[in-house]
Amino acid sequence: MALYYITESNWNSFLHLLITKFIAYSLENREGKLFWTQVSADKMPGITINRYRALHSIKNFFFPLAEEVTHEPSPKKTVLIGVKACDLKQLEIMDALFSGGVVADPYYVARRQNTIIISCDCDASLPSCFCTKISGQPYPKKGFDINLSLVRAGYIVETGSSACDDLIMSKKRLFQVPQSYHLAERDHIRQKITKAVTDNNQSFSWNDPRTLVQSSHESPQWLTDIAGTCVECDACRFNCGTCYCFFLGNSENNGEKMRTWDSCQSTGYGRVAGGANPRKEKHERLRNYYACKLVYRPENFDVYACSGCGRCIEVCPGKIDIRKSLQKLYEHVQKPV
Repeated sequence: MALYYITESNWNSFLHLLITKFIAYSLENREGKLFWTQVSADKMPGITINRYRALHSIKNFFFPLAEEVTHEPSPKKTVLIGVKACDLKQLEIMDALFSGGVVADPYYVARRQNTIIISCDCDASLPSCFCTKISGQPYPKKGFDINLSLVRAGYIVETGSSACDDLIMSKKRLFQVPQSYHLAERDHIRQKITKAVTDNNQSFSWNDPRTLVQSSHESPQWLTDIAGTCVECDACRFNCGTCYCFFLGNSENNGEKMRTWDSCQSTGYGRVAGGANPRKEKHERLRNYYACKLVYRPENFDVYACSGCGRCIEVCPGKIDIRKSLQKLYEHVQKPV
């Protein structure tokens, strides 16, 4: 790891170099919402690096919605610019699932090995953000190749991989040694945004969601309050950066094997031969979703499979808010018998 300071104009020069070497994706601001979009050298003025996380997770870059899995993977060199801490935490979970097991997924691994991740501190937050409630923070600590922290007229640059150390050394004249006031400003901004996210979630008094969900398996709240407005649209699953369930089938056109995302909220997901279904009711399936993120994954990987990004909150037509669901469970547990 190394620290540098780079002016905004010099960063644009370095970014131009990356864009000419890799297929580049960055954030584009559309009326306050950030979307991943492919960028080229002539679109650089439209690049957004800071602010908050994108509307969609970066999962799709490594584990696409639909892909053919018959032939050898042939990924292209890619750089993602503006990844946030919540995305990196989600990627940590996906790495454990797809590349850390007995058998690694060759398609996922190939994409990971051919992608450079440039992350950035958040300097703003959304009402749905709650990373600080679930063991996180709005700035990256690990998992990046390069991280940027916005300071006056430039960025603090932190490297996280040898590959990017080499890239920086090739353009060393663009980078400077950071001054103490640069680092002080970075720390002040980090403290400010951390406080903003924490204050935004101060009405939620639950802690230790793993124990809470585990001890509330039989709570009537799942049926009466939490799943009542669920329309089983799968939006929460498909927008979650750590959902990994997939269906393997044949292409209608050429018979090639196709892998597509699946959802444990769908009625048919757990159905077995003879029509039996271990989770017939939607509240059972929604409860399993919470347990998967907050109980089972910590048991297996020692980290929550929820990073507090709040994407599931934003897309739910039933207005189900995981923070409020946990609060209902908490208040039910706290009630005197």
